[in-house]
Amino acid sequence: MDIVRYVTPLLGKSQGENRFRLMPTDDYKDSAATATVKVTAAHFASVAYTWSDGESPQEGLLLLAGGSSDAEPATAVWLDSWHTGRALMQFSGTVGADGVLRLNGSYAAPSGPDWGWQIHIHPGEGRGGRITMHNVVPGEDPYQVVELVLER
Repeated sequence: MDIVRYVTPLLGKSQGENRFRLMPTDDYKDSAATATVKVTAAHFASVAYTWSDGESPQEGLLLLAGGSSDAEPATAVWLDSWHTGRALMQFSGTVGADGVLRLNGSYAAPSGPDWGWQIHIHPGEGRGGRITMHNVVPGEDPYQVVELVLER
C-alpha cells in the first residue's frame, strides 16, 4: 500500500483527546493530546503524538512504511514513553474495506506466550482522525487500551 497516499487526510498538526485504560475493567482516563503527521524521507510517514498518563507528560512515535502497490502490506515501528519504554515494537498490516489501517505486533509477556498489540488508524477526511490501540491477551478477545481522537 502507498502509505504516503493513505496518510494524506491526516497530514499536519492536530489537537484532541487521549483516552487510556490499563485493564478492560478500568475506567478511561482522559488527557489532552497533540499529533503531527508528516511525510518523512519521501516514502514514509510519521505520527508523533503527546498525551498524559495523569501524572506526567508522555509521547510516542509511529513510523509507517508501505510499498508502491495496494497489494503490499504496511509495516511500522512504534515507540511510546509509557507503553514501550526503551523498546521498539514492529508491526505489519493492511487497510480493510472500511478504510482502517490495522497493524498487528506482539511483545514478550512476563511468563507464557507473547501478547499482541494492535494499532488501528482511522483517517478523518482531512479533519483529524482517530488512532486506537488494543491489547491482545492470548486466548482472549482484544480490548481497547487507547483512543486518540484528533481534530484540526
